[in-house]
Amino acid sequence: MMDSIESKDATVAGIFRDFYIVPNYQREYVWGQDQVEQLLGDIRAEQSEGGDAEYFIGSIVVCPSRAHPGALDLIDGQQRTTTLFVILCAIRDRLHALGDNGTEGVKKLIADTVIDHNGNDSFRARLDPQYDDAGDVFEKLMTSQAPATRGTRSMVNIAVAYNSTIRFLAEEFGSDAQSVRGFFGYLIHKVKLIRIHTDSIARALKIFETINDRGIGLDAMDLLKNLLFMRTDPAKFDKLKDRWKLLTDKLHKAGEKPLRF
Repeated sequence: MMDSIESKDATVAGIFRDFYIVPNYQREYVWGQDQVEQLLGDIRAEQSEGGDAEYFIGSIVVCPSRAHPGALDLIDGQQRTTTLFVILCAIRDRLHALGDNGTEGVKKLIADTVIDHNGNDSFRARLDPQYDDAGDVFEKLMTSQAPATRGTRSMVNIAVAYNSTIRFLAEEFGSDAQSVRGFFGYLIHKVKLIRIHTDSIARALKIFETINDRGIGLDAMDLLKNLLFMRTDPAKFDKLKDRWKLLTDKLHKAGEKPLRF
């Protein structure tokens, strides 16, 4: 029987009602300052056009997580989703800095308490990357600690995204907490994505390949990595992930760009 595929448009608020895992075989966070600032600027421009104008920013592909019950594995769109998560954390912290402590609505989109199979409470981030380069940066973001601008490439990129958002909010809205809230409201209710949900990782990876093979997304290295995982037994994902990382890290240390190599 063919796996079902469900596709629906969702607001940012709708997306962050669920919990997401970025599997450890996925590429790390690679967005830089330019991409983050462009996303923020585009959202702000659309908001300025009129409060009812919706803004579409792309799609994500998910499937149920076998390793983390109750969560979804994020197979495609993790750069965009990670950036949105960081933006939400920066909005929460900017409001705190302006003396606005009524941020429970923001906090619920960043992390929430869930009940595990043993009936115990567990405080859980809405986004939980499993790749090694993430370090402890997401735990810090979840608990209102500003990420340090040092560490792995992903940790540095996440810190840049966070600091770029804090700077954007300060430059765009000054000390007007209500204007920051207005931007937050537009972001979570009017910015929309398409979420493609399927029941198996194999189907999700095939959808990922189809989307990115149509010129929407990633480079040849990412597509090659995806192809390798599509043709590998899930039980061997960790071994393949480690070998891929070893290869690309050696190329980076040698001053080579993996794609050019």
